[in-house]
Amino acid sequence: MALGLKCFRLVSPALCNSLAALTRPVSEVPLKTVSRRQNDHGQDVACPAVPVRHFATKKAKGSLDHITVVTADGKLALNQIGQISMKSPQLILVNMASFPECTAAAIKAIRESGMNLNPEVEGTLIRVPIPKVTREHREMLVKLAKQNTNKAKDSLRKVRTNAMNKLKKSKDKASEDTIRLIEKQISQMADDTVAELDRYLAVKTKELLG
Repeated sequence: MALGLKCFRLVSPALCNSLAALTRPVSEVPLKTVSRRQNDHGQDVACPAVPVRHFATKKAKGSLDHITVVTADGKLALNQIGQISMKSPQLILVNMASFPECTAAAIKAIRESGMNLNPEVEGTLIRVPIPKVTREHREMLVKLAKQNTNKAKDSLRKVRTNAMNKLKKSKDKASEDTIRLIEKQISQMADDTVAELDRYLAVKTKELLG
């Protein structure tokens, strides 16, 4: 695989970098890398959102770190603009004193995080009560994880199709054997990622529902 990708890097460096991301362990990649946008060069890039590891019933202050807050300066992680701490097992505090102008945006991001959280605000202090975990909530998390898994697969298919199309346009820059080798590698990488997504979803489903 390394030889084929090394050859392809000479053909299409940007696309090769995108394909290399498929080899990252799914546990380290947000399942909801489904929102695709174009950067300044017109290339598709994935926009991370809620990682599957956060579809859990045991919440801690680290569970809020990944939440993306839309601010006037762009999208920032909640832990970059707020100080997150655990007051008790049932309550998380987010101190927004350093960036008080982002308090409303932070509250909105927490509410829309998909973790069934209902934050309250006292000045620049956001109180996030941790809800009691019910069977209904567990089933909701499993449903949300399945939806995000399917969306991740859809995004992966688009990346694969885009890679194959660009590969076809590069046939004059590499031999037919190299092109065929890279096609097989792209398909194998995509198939392996889909299989890992399914395995990880199964683990999370069992963890949530028993």
